[in-house]
Amino acid sequence: MIGQNIVKNGDFLNDVWAVVGGGAREWALAESIAKSKNVAEVHVLPGNLGGVFEKKCVWPVGKDRIKIRSFEDIKKFINDYKKEVQENFGKVKRLDELNEVISYLSENNIDMVVGGQEKYLSLGLKENCEKKGIPCWGPNSKSMIIEADKCYANDLMEKWDIPCPNFENFYDPDKAKNFLKDNFGKNGKKYVVKYPYLFDGKGSRVCNTLNEALSAVDDFMVSGVICSPVDKLTIEERLYGEEVMVFFAVSGDSIKYLGSAKDYPERFDPEDTFMIKRFNNKMDHPGEMVNYITGGMGVISPHPLLKERNDLVEKIENTIVVPFLNNLLEEEKLQFNGIIYFGLCAIKENNNYNFYVFEINGRDGSPEAEGRWPTIETSLYDIAKKSYKGKLKELDIKFKKEVCVGVFTVSGSFPWFKGCGFEASKMPPGYPGKHLTGQVIDYSIDIPEKSFHRHAGTFITQTGNIAVGGGRVILGGGLANTYAQASEIAYQSISDEYIRFLGKSFRKKIGKNVD
Repeated sequence: MIGQNIVKNGDFLNDVWAVVGGGAREWALAESIAKSKNVAEVHVLPGNLGGVFEKKCVWPVGKDRIKIRSFEDIKKFINDYKKEVQENFGKVKRLDELNEVISYLSENNIDMVVGGQEKYLSLGLKENCEKKGIPCWGPNSKSMIIEADKCYANDLMEKWDIPCPNFENFYDPDKAKNFLKDNFGKNGKKYVVKYPYLFDGKGSRVCNTLNEALSAVDDFMVSGVICSPVDKLTIEERLYGEEVMVFFAVSGDSIKYLGSAKDYPERFDPEDTFMIKRFNNKMDHPGEMVNYITGGMGVISPHPLLKERNDLVEKIENTIVVPFLNNLLEEEKLQFNGIIYFGLCAIKENNNYNFYVFEINGRDGSPEAEGRWPTIETSLYDIAKKSYKGKLKELDIKFKKEVCVGVFTVSGSFPWFKGCGFEASKMPPGYPGKHLTGQVIDYSIDIPEKSFHRHAGTFITQTGNIAVGGGRVILGGGLANTYAQASEIAYQSISDEYIRFLGKSFRKKIGKNVD
């Protein structure tokens, strides 16, 4: 092991860890690692501006890989490296490429790496780290196929009798459309059209009408409007039940439950029909009422259905998690080590809940990580280290009694103004469609007690201002004894008193009416 802080019994003191990824999830992981008294620093890369507000966190930036530890550090960098920032279109250069990440990790005596973002895990983060002698907790690129190819994952579940929706994989857009024309609406059936590869959580289209489903096929396989046309997709029968996200640490044949969450993937509250209709018009789908899927507009944790229901967690483990992982190892020869999460549809049948898999991911989720880790007492440092060493069975993971609610602010639509960069007749719809970036954020870290912020899409301007850098901008979270109280705290933390920018938008009812 490269790290130089080894003490007796093979444990570490003043460890230096790293988390690889660039969003809000990575700061949630880093914060949990940093809770351990054994950790000196957590380097997060590519990271984002949120690192300057996190304790023990380091954000490496620029060609010289300057280590940023505070807001004063990043302002000094902007001043000292003006030419470099200008050449990078006015933004701080991050270490985005995998080879840059591996080089930095190797140069800085990192004791352990945690893979956060699916992009880097799929590109071989684990293999490349371990070639350099750096331990990396996360699946290798071959095992990431369970997330990176949804057609393949569905085929495996069907083969192994893992409960999942009925589905068909298609390799030709006309055949996919013919299937929809023949089946949509029959016996009340509706469908979900899915992009097969990695797509930042935005690759599912839940369709209420045949036209919406046909448009989804065109968007994914033909038009190139929202992505480069792909060679296949999967169409699943839509199930009606409660969405439940569950998470597990995996080490060989051992698993440990890492909690649950309820995600809010749709862009708008279901009752907000005016905004849904307007958004579809701006997306060139007039007359449709698709509530577009995003990377996640908010989260509550634990999921109310699984709160204090160990019997249901055990059922999920025995009918889904363990059979899937055992078959993955025995038949596909893919050993999994890291975090795996399953998106489930819970349906009450004969007075019992049964669970069906509609999503599998080989890493933690966002915004689920932002909502779950504040409720987990045990540090990710202890979880990842035990898991990597094959000693996960020894660990008793403890949870807090509090619940958490998180709400994302996003870059939404806004009235036209001179200099906004768009023609008045072609204003962008806002996230998850085309959206404005670069808006200055009036920002305060003096947020209410029991609240927190996690930055997803922010950057610092050449004048030292915090600005919008992506579709999802900042998540505000709250911890409390009830979901209603946590929701109130979360919404306070994203009010204009603490976060204000042009086009700021968010869902209004996350965590409400849950208790």
